[in-house]
Amino acid sequence: MLISDFGGEDAVIKLIESLHIGGDDRVVVGFGDDAAVLRTGTNRLLIVTTDLLIEGTHFRRDIIDAYSLGWKAVAVNISDIAAMGGKPTWGFVSIALPNIEVSFVEELYRGMNDISNRYGSKIIGGDTNRVAGNIVVNVAQLGEVEDGRYALRSTAKPGQRVLVTGFIGESLAGFKLLDRLGFEQASREHPEVVQRHIRPIPRVAEARAATENNLVRAMMDLSDGLAIDLGKMCKASSVGARIYTEKLPVSGALKQAAEALGENAAVLAASGGEDYELLIAANPEDAERLADIVHQATGTMVTEIGEFTEGSETVIVSLDGEEKPLEPGWIHF
Repeated sequence: MLISDFGGEDAVIKLIESLHIGGDDRVVVGFGDDAAVLRTGTNRLLIVTTDLLIEGTHFRRDIIDAYSLGWKAVAVNISDIAAMGGKPTWGFVSIALPNIEVSFVEELYRGMNDISNRYGSKIIGGDTNRVAGNIVVNVAQLGEVEDGRYALRSTAKPGQRVLVTGFIGESLAGFKLLDRLGFEQASREHPEVVQRHIRPIPRVAEARAATENNLVRAMMDLSDGLAIDLGKMCKASSVGARIYTEKLPVSGALKQAAEALGENAAVLAASGGEDYELLIAANPEDAERLADIVHQATGTMVTEIGEFTEGSETVIVSLDGEEKPLEPGWIHF
């Protein structure tokens, strides 16, 4: 049976989980969240995550430069650390490369080092291999979080509010413009959404501010898009959700990009992937305070876009009040 017939990415992950035998008391969080959390014998927990970028599946060299590829490869991992409420510490990079220019490798690692340094992390090892085909970049990122402060995606409850940081949908718009116009023209005419796609900004400071006062009830990052990731949080928490089109945080840059693409900005916001914003569950009485704390600490806005519900459905309410299933956008398999 092929993976596509087996049930896609989620089914493969569940299969891998089922093949994992044995337990370890030091594992606080294992399979099923943004990262693993391990007890190290101190009051700080070790966070470990890894992400794989494959040329042709996750990136194309005609629409992303080597520096930005290096930046993004590390950024997506640091975002997982942020989603757990932690701070990044060290990274390990493994790459498989064809016979390409040395300058590509130099720029790739320059991007990796720059974003690592920005967040107080260091790349301290890894592996290299030669491949006849496409480039493969794998980053394993470590981080740490205080015991009792880590956030999970599986702890949302009905009645709690759905919050997101920043703006969503810009990365998908950036990708579509890069695909249609090419790197030079898209970067010149729509620089904000293009940058959101090729050089995402992990929300480490925002996550730390949000978790500092114990106001976060559940949290994860938006790597696969609101529709898919909200569905993942709901499934992990055994809840449903209702979000509202009119409340989606849509930027002026996204509106301009949507007009250029001939698409609906709200649809891009609801279905787009790779924004790496934070998806947060908070109690109704805490939602506004949490948003204020994060904004005052970081300058990043936090928007309430809906609520968690009983059941298992995730729906979006249109401007005319009609409820529809929230459709997924970014699929790996």
